[in-house]
Amino acid sequence: SIRRQRQMCIRDRFIDEGFGTQDENGRGKLVEAITAIQDDFEMVLVITHIDELRDSFPVHIMVEKRGGGSHVMIR
Repeated sequence: SIRRQRQMCIRDRFIDEGFGTQDENGRGKLVEAITAIQDDFEMVLVITHIDELRDSFPVHIMVEKRGGGSHVMIR
């Protein structure tokens, strides 16, 4: 029900490739905004292929395609 949904707390935030259309200044503002809200969530997960954006965050989940399947690494 809608009433029950209003009582739910969103603990995680996922942002998937929301940066490709941004220039360097725009990406910087997005990183600032994400940093500003990070304490409001248990986890903020940003999905990106932009190296300099990835490096703006302290923890990375790297996924590589390999011949036998995908390889996941956390660093």
